[in-house]
Amino acid sequence: MTKRQKNRLSPQPGEVIDRDSSFSFSFDGQTCHAHPGDTIASALAAAGVKVFSRSFKYHRPRGLLCCAGQCPNCLVQVGDEPNVRACIRPVESAMKVRSQNAWPSLKRDVMSLTSLGDRFLPAGFYYKTFIRPQFLWPTFERMLRRAAGLGQVNLDTEPGRYDKEYQHADVVVVGGGPAGLSAAIAANAEGARVILLDENPALGGHLRFASPGTAASLPKLLEAIGQEPDLAVHLNTTVLSWYEDNWLSAAQQDRLFKIRAQSVIFATGAYEQPLLFDDNDLPGVLLASAVQRMINLYGVAPGEKALVVTANDYGWAVAADLKSAGLQVAAVVDERPASDSPLVRQVTSEETHAYWGHTIVAAKGSGEVSQAIISPVNGHELTGAEQMVDCDLIAVSVGWAPASGLIYQANGQLAFDRQIGEFLPQALPAGIFAAGRVAGTHELLAQLAEGRFAGREAAAFLELCERPSEEERTGIEAIKKDQVGRTSDLVFVPGKKKQFLCFCEDVTKKDLEQSIAEGYDSIELLKRYSTISMGPCQGKMCSLNTVHLCARANGQTIEETGTTTARPPMTPISLGVLAGQNMEPERISPVHEWQKRHGAKMMVAGLWKRPEHYGDPEAEVRAVRERVGLIDVSTLGKFRLDGPGVPDLLDRIYVNKWQNVAMERIRYGLMCNDEGIILDDGVTARVAAREWYMTTTSSGATTIYEWMQWWVQSGWGDGVNISDLSEVNAAFNLAGPKARQVLQTLVEADLSNEAFPFMHLRQVEVAGVPCRLLRIGFTGELSYEIHCPAGYGRFLWQAIMSAGEPFGITPFGVEAQRILRLEKAHIIVGQDTDALSDPISADMAWAVKPDKADFLGQRSLMRIAMDGQQQRLVGFRIRDGRTVPEEGLQIVEAGSENRKDIIGWVTSSRYSPTLAKPIGLCWLPETVAKEEGATFTIRRNGATIEAQVHHGPFYDPEGERLRS
Repeated sequence: MTKRQKNRLSPQPGEVIDRDSSFSFSFDGQTCHAHPGDTIASALAAAGVKVFSRSFKYHRPRGLLCCAGQCPNCLVQVGDEPNVRACIRPVESAMKVRSQNAWPSLKRDVMSLTSLGDRFLPAGFYYKTFIRPQFLWPTFERMLRRAAGLGQVNLDTEPGRYDKEYQHADVVVVGGGPAGLSAAIAANAEGARVILLDENPALGGHLRFASPGTAASLPKLLEAIGQEPDLAVHLNTTVLSWYEDNWLSAAQQDRLFKIRAQSVIFATGAYEQPLLFDDNDLPGVLLASAVQRMINLYGVAPGEKALVVTANDYGWAVAADLKSAGLQVAAVVDERPASDSPLVRQVTSEETHAYWGHTIVAAKGSGEVSQAIISPVNGHELTGAEQMVDCDLIAVSVGWAPASGLIYQANGQLAFDRQIGEFLPQALPAGIFAAGRVAGTHELLAQLAEGRFAGREAAAFLELCERPSEEERTGIEAIKKDQVGRTSDLVFVPGKKKQFLCFCEDVTKKDLEQSIAEGYDSIELLKRYSTISMGPCQGKMCSLNTVHLCARANGQTIEETGTTTARPPMTPISLGVLAGQNMEPERISPVHEWQKRHGAKMMVAGLWKRPEHYGDPEAEVRAVRERVGLIDVSTLGKFRLDGPGVPDLLDRIYVNKWQNVAMERIRYGLMCNDEGIILDDGVTARVAAREWYMTTTSSGATTIYEWMQWWVQSGWGDGVNISDLSEVNAAFNLAGPKARQVLQTLVEADLSNEAFPFMHLRQVEVAGVPCRLLRIGFTGELSYEIHCPAGYGRFLWQAIMSAGEPFGITPFGVEAQRILRLEKAHIIVGQDTDALSDPISADMAWAVKPDKADFLGQRSLMRIAMDGQQQRLVGFRIRDGRTVPEEGLQIVEAGSENRKDIIGWVTSSRYSPTLAKPIGLCWLPETVAKEEGATFTIRRNGATIEAQVHHGPFYDPEGERLRS
């Protein structure tokens, strides 16, 4: 079924839609049509849709209210995205829009039956109702969770792409209305670098949708903005918060701006406020500014016959716009005494009657407005007979609440102005300025003048010009004093039915009065108990009315009642935008693209992308054991240590000795913290008398660099300088019995065992590239770690692979490396160790030299050596079969079925193709671990596996192959 655009008006002067093209989208399965420039709400309203959602608590039908993204009435689901504000989200072709919080349909919502039991659902009912009996709370909780919430979250949705951008400016202007535009132009004209931020898709503020005569000044302002240098404009950008030293956060779709300003001008405007009367949430009750937006921006008639309820001249301007658009205005109801202004004469006619000294009492209709009841009023008292007016649209214009939340955050002082009926800034911190409606200025000429004044004040604060004269300020204040009071004191009309105060949480005037009667009479306590202003609109539609009603109920003044605290963010924001882009970037080695082209399956290793394998890890293991293999180890931490105090530093941070390391010699090092817990391991070579070259684990590189810097800057190591070469150098490990033969074809130096023995360093050219060769053996085979400048990495890798082709060279990945090291019983720090593992318990007591001078962890390790360890890291073999126990499985006492009898756990396990059996490392009690061949039990999937203790390497226990 297709909905036609039955409510689309003839072209309007300021509309933003393109009528020359159209497209379709769907709403709850029905096809609708739209024009480019439409929002979801404007397109649906053009198709005659009145009900957009169901309310949170009572599931009452809700229609458009503000059309500015400041209320909860038009929240919809778009695809997998919940709680989309339909009135500001541009509609797109083939977009699938669904209503929320309604079942089985928006028209017939079963949960709307809750309205029948509203007397059992007063404010704070959840605090009182579900506390007894206590054992039923889990059931209550499930019920509440199903009933609560609005949209649906799809956990399988692909994550979005977010980022952050840092900006700096002399002056930041928040708000692109007439005052903000005028301020930005003035500040920029004085030489200030200005950033102008506005939450709308175009500049102009209320001038965008105002009557054509009022908006006449907008083109000139926009032309001036376009000609100004050093003036950056960000549209669709909502400022979320102000922090100390003018640090602003702002969201632009999926981007978070972090902006540092020298001075800030707030021209954030004001929120038009609803009036409380019976059934004031009925679809068809709109704020007057929403009516203007629909007519003048989107060419949509929000109704055919309107009743305008007002307390100011703005309502009459809206009535004039309705008539200009060809719509019928049944009446204008104005609570003020009679007036005979030109605007009044323009609107009133035989068809449009003016009811002075009147207000609306109730909206009538089944599901949407069809009539309204009006009555004479004096203050809060109805003083005459009620009358019925036929209408399908009620446009309400009774006042504004300045959008002063950011001013509050900036430590600005607000005070209630009785003439204007609004909370206005009275004292602002240095460098903070306000202009326009947020400062209580409603006349356009005064807004423009006040904006210019604020822009020049901001520039003067930066000493770019002289301060504007006090005469100018006095003139602006004089204009403001002549303004007619804009916001009515009549925030509610006496009635008998529900009068909604907070549209987000379905809080009524009666709920507020009951909460105060129960003792929650402080404005802050009232907010939390009743949940007023805690929904999606964050008080934009209800805070000012709440203050009025609270003051009245407590018999206080507005000033005595005060306001609630405005906390960031000012507008709801997705967690993805706050988080920004993934700040754990993928790091790749110089040969990453070669690896991908040759079939590498990549894995994440810390911040790195590394080849897990090239298709067959076991074949890669056999290649290293039988021929030769090449692995990329560029991910290792690599550091240059220079200075006379390097041996002293190494002696302190490692548990083994370093003073006696000769030139071009390499030593394995084990590093502990001051509690004797293993931090990292690696090798360090003495390159020259004062120069050393250290490698660390890939995952520990950043931490160990910071760790060493900490101790160097604390005074350890005389004159030591540490350079991080982790990304400067690439590194490859050429391993296998034929490794020497392959490498010898690329170097002129003698690589024989006599000339270049195990645990030595050489600096040679490999294929013409200056390299540092470390002869070490993590895999247990003859191997050379080849370090070169990263820029040569890809060339050198390909040269080695080409040289190795006659010898059957094979690239191997991390999985094969883990099997190879496990066959040698070499540990991996962080996998076989944890936050409680010390070297003695990890079966590495041979590395600890307690007889040297003080080193990190010495006292703890000496105590462990004296007391004896409770647990020990040892190897194990599976007695029978090929079953490989998963890493992390529990080791239990033989025959035990009790979880309390857990005695250890598996840290590493693999099937060894070299030994043709499963092997691994595990933690066991010392009483079991000390005996070679001792049997223990691993629990797996409800069954058990028998294993035996193994001491030392599984393969080549004497290390003959790596020393050959």
